[in-house]
Amino acid sequence: MKKTFFNLLIILFGILLSLPLLCSAESEIIVPVSPEIDINVELFPASGKYLVLWLAPEYGWRKNHRLMAHQLTEQKIEVWLSNIVESLYLPQSTNSLKQLDGKYVAALIDYAHKTTGKKIIVAGDSYAALTVLSGAHQWQQRHQKSPVLIGAMLFTPSLYAFIPSLGLPPEFMPIASASNIPMMIYQAQKSGNITQFKHLLEQLQQHDNPVYSKTVPNIRSLFYSEEPTEEMINNIKLLSPNIRKMIAVLEKHDIPDKPIPLKRIKIKNSGIDNSIKAFKGNDIPNAIKLLDASGNTFNKDDFKGQITVVNFWATWCPPCVQEIPSLNRLKREMTGLPFELISINYAEDKETILNFMEQVNVEFPVLLDHNGDFAKKWKVITYPSTFIIDPSGKIKYGVNAAIEWDDPEFINTIKSLL
Repeated sequence: MKKTFFNLLIILFGILLSLPLLCSAESEIIVPVSPEIDINVELFPASGKYLVLWLAPEYGWRKNHRLMAHQLTEQKIEVWLSNIVESLYLPQSTNSLKQLDGKYVAALIDYAHKTTGKKIIVAGDSYAALTVLSGAHQWQQRHQKSPVLIGAMLFTPSLYAFIPSLGLPPEFMPIASASNIPMMIYQAQKSGNITQFKHLLEQLQQHDNPVYSKTVPNIRSLFYSEEPTEEMINNIKLLSPNIRKMIAVLEKHDIPDKPIPLKRIKIKNSGIDNSIKAFKGNDIPNAIKLLDASGNTFNKDDFKGQITVVNFWATWCPPCVQEIPSLNRLKREMTGLPFELISINYAEDKETILNFMEQVNVEFPVLLDHNGDFAKKWKVITYPSTFIIDPSGKIKYGVNAAIEWDDPEFINTIKSLL
């Protein structure tokens, strides 16, 4: 047993040592996509007939993107990485991706095929899904009945127009319901947006186009952290052959001759709360039965007779951590009043929470939602999310962001429920 564990450590150490070598492209090119605009592209050549045009998400490239690119080249799939936002000197942000014109992606598809003769798959993770689908839509408008484009590959896609107030369903960007191409989606099991994944699939499948999906277990994203974790590395190695297989599946489907007309909506800059807002969803709270960080069972099915604050959070969420001191102060301020503060950690293990609590003072119960299923019941989309339940046992207020909970205005709002 010890020998096996030692061998696994050696293998992992070898992988980590090789990451600096695997996290760079073999070469870079500059692609002219218009008379005035050039786009930088990192090349990861391979000998096969497929080329993945991978578009950067709102946070730019991470080591795992390039690790995945190298893994795909071993499957004889060429990969081109392009950060269009960076090439256009725009801020690296979600809003920049929402405002991108798909014409640049369409031009990159044409250039990639013209220079390599390969069939193209457009790929992206998180909000880069917007860039992917917008580019494919633009390309459809230009090239009816052309066999060049195979389809799209999305990793834990986010297609929200904005984050709604707690209790309300999200509104998706128009491109979600205007896409009719073949797609493959790899959805991380522990991602916060998995609560809305079913609704996203409904948007993407409106036109009977094939949309395949696969859940990636035990991670929030394949690419969320600068330094890849062991789980992220393992999943990338396991997924690469599956991606090769699914590209062949997508190729069997035709790209429709005509794109779906694209509706226009007014995009809000943010739906994130900076204050306590009236709750507009189903106001009956779900009964709570979870283990706390010490392994004790916590039960609550009757919320009447007191104010109850239920806070969903995670250690990897900086705003969640930032608001813990003010939640501690809120609890102290409410001492002697019929009040209870409960926090529910999203999809992290007990050891992670206990280690965190050794570093950060948390003065209220921390319950463990190990697989994130309990957050789904409360329809949590973003973190932190906090529900305020009044003495009648109904959800009265909600906040989908971090706030200073001991602000006098907020304290008065909460106390007014008594």
